[in-house]
This record gives sequence, structure tokens and C-alpha cells, in this order.
Amino acid sequence: MSFYFNQRYRSFSLLKFVLLVISLLLLLVYLFISNSSDPICDPEQHLWWFCSWPDPKTTVCPWNDHFSTLSNTIGTPQAYHKVLRSLPKRRSSFLFNNLTLTQCNESSLDLLIFIISKCSHGSIRQSIRRTWANQRLLQQFFPDLHIKLLFLLDNDPHSTPKLVLEHQFYQDLVQVTNLPEQYDYVTQRESALYEFVVNRCQQTRFVFKTDDDIFINTILLLSKVQSLTNNAKMKDKTTNKYLMFGFPIEHGLVVRHSADQVGQRYVITKDEYSCPRYPTFLSGFGYLMTVETCSLLFDAYVSDERPFLLSDVYFTGLLAEMMQIPRMKIIENVNYRYESQCNEEFFREKENSALACAASNDHFDVKQSKGGDRSLMNDYNRYWTMLTDQYDVLRNDNIK
Repeated sequence: MSFYFNQRYRSFSLLKFVLLVISLLLLLVYLFISNSSDPICDPEQHLWWFCSWPDPKTTVCPWNDHFSTLSNTIGTPQAYHKVLRSLPKRRSSFLFNNLTLTQCNESSLDLLIFIISKCSHGSIRQSIRRTWANQRLLQQFFPDLHIKLLFLLDNDPHSTPKLVLEHQFYQDLVQVTNLPEQYDYVTQRESALYEFVVNRCQQTRFVFKTDDDIFINTILLLSKVQSLTNNAKMKDKTTNKYLMFGFPIEHGLVVRHSADQVGQRYVITKDEYSCPRYPTFLSGFGYLMTVETCSLLFDAYVSDERPFLLSDVYFTGLLAEMMQIPRMKIIENVNYRYESQCNEEFFREKENSALACAASNDHFDVKQSKGGDRSLMNDYNRYWTMLTDQYDVLRNDNIK
């Protein structure tokens, strides 16, 4: 008898399990069919895994209305560039401090690494010079590439004497005197970078823009630049020269409110941008672009009636989408790390695809590690040593 009841119990349990699975499947089918109108798949909120991505035609705002004289029929970046140059400029030029102004005297450059920094971050700049942006060592690894490093600084009158001395030692500073230090001016800061490139460093082929709180695997970056410079299509005058490379972020959700201190930097009102999603844009950790793209973005900025507050979304998303600038992965399977610090495991990945990570806690507005800047240099040196050792092994294997 007990055997009979056990069998009945197991059959009943199995039946309940099957009914539960069927119910879940029916629920998922319903959600997939109705997610466009169902609150659980609201495009203005973070989406569940079973929700389909929202349609950009209904969730992303076009940016053409910021240029009252632009036609919607302009089809290519080249055509946009020609039209934008003829429009009246709504913004005056940036002013550069001649006491800390590095010139691009090279006849040609393959890559300009341009890092946005704060005046007070002298120790961080020194750590970068000694590790991932060490021009002498990078030149040894990539002897066929001509590389230049520059730091773009905002205005802080109290730091000027130190900056003048730093400039005399390293000749890699570009200070903008009419640019406040606050985070709110990130779009203006990046625009100043583009203006410098357009007016004072046009001989470079590519520009890589990043910030001083990011650690960059420049060996991976330069491998990409080398492949581009060796690409026959890039040498063809008929090839589209308006290109951007980085880590594409798709269906980015507009932040309307945030309890997180860092997240509050990204809060946008509906007056500033009324749609719930952004077009595809590139991670602000760093992106590579042609000099032609720099010029086009700057011309768009100075003609824009109301530039957007978030620089990476603005330049690589809203403007790039409007002007149909291709935004591509800098390297397939590339990894970015968005945490409070880098760590050694990130750079030990078998695919050797670790490109960028938030390297200093300043990125997150929290207290730095106990050792401060010295600890940062210590960490930078560990990461950089790992990367160069890996590269030496790969290079020796290729030689064999």
C-alpha cells in the first residue's frame, strides 16, 4: 500500500511541476507579445531579461532640431561637415595658456593620446607618463608608429606656478584658461580638446581621448592603430574617414534620478532630453577616432543651439547618430572594467582583451587607497609590468 501511495505522490508532484513549467511558458509568451505596452517592460525603466529591446524610433530623440537651418535629408558625414562649416558659430573659441601650451611640431603623427586631467592631479599624470603612456617604451614596442601624449587641463589659478614647472619638464600640457574645473563642464572640456586638435595638431591621423582616472592597455590600443594604418582601405581617398572606435553602449537608459552620489552626475531633465533612451554611444573610458571626426564633432558643437551635458553621450551618441558616423568596437571581445579599482585578475585574462578600467578611486568620488598617489603608482606599475611581460612573450612567440 505504501508503495502505491508513494507512486501516486510522485505522479502528483511531477504533474504539478509540469503545470508550473507550462504556466511560466505561457506567462513568457504573453510578456513577449505584450511587452510594448505592459508596464513590466516599460522602456523608461530597467528592462527584465525577457523584455525585448525598445524600438529606437520611439524611444530615442533625434538631434537635428538643435540645428534650425539643417535639413533632414543630409545623408553622410562628409555632407554634414560641408554644411556645418557654413553655419554661424554660436560659441567662441577656447583660450589656451601660452605658459603651458605644448605645440605639435611633428611633421606627422599616427596617434595623439589626449588625456583630460585636473590641474591638481600632477602625481596621477606622472604615474601615467611612467607606465601606460610611457612614450619611449611604446615607441620601442611599435617602432613604425609616431605617437604623442598630451594632457588637457582646466583652469585653476592656484596651480599655475606648479603647472608651468611641470610643463618645462615634460612639454605635454595644454591648459584652457576659460574652462572651470567643475564636472558640469565635461562637454566643454572635450570640445576644447577637439578645438586644439583641429587648429594646432591636424597632422595626426588618429586621436584617442580618455581621462586621467582610467588605466588604458595601450599595447592593445596601439595594436589597433597599427592595423588601421596598415589597412589599404584607410589610405584610399574615397574611403569614409569619419570613424569612431570604442566600447558601444546600446539602448542606454536616461537617468532621471539617482540615490547614488556618482549616478547623480548623469541625471538629465526631460527638458534637456525628453526620450527615455539614448542612441548607441561609446563608453567614456576612452575612444579612438580619426582627425576628420574630431573636426566634424567640433564644428557641430560650435553650431549647436543647446549642447548636451554628458560628453560621451553627446559626441559619440547624439551627434554621431545624427551625422551617421560609424561607431565600432575597437577590438572584438574587448573588456572594460567599471569598478572602484583595477585589479591584477583583470589583466590576466587569457584573451588578453582587457582594454580599460577605472583605475583611481577619484572616478567614484570616494577616498583613495591608504597610500594615496604612491599606492596608485604602485598599482599602475604592477598592471603595466604584467601587460609588458605578456606582450614580450607574444612578441617572442611570433618571432619564433
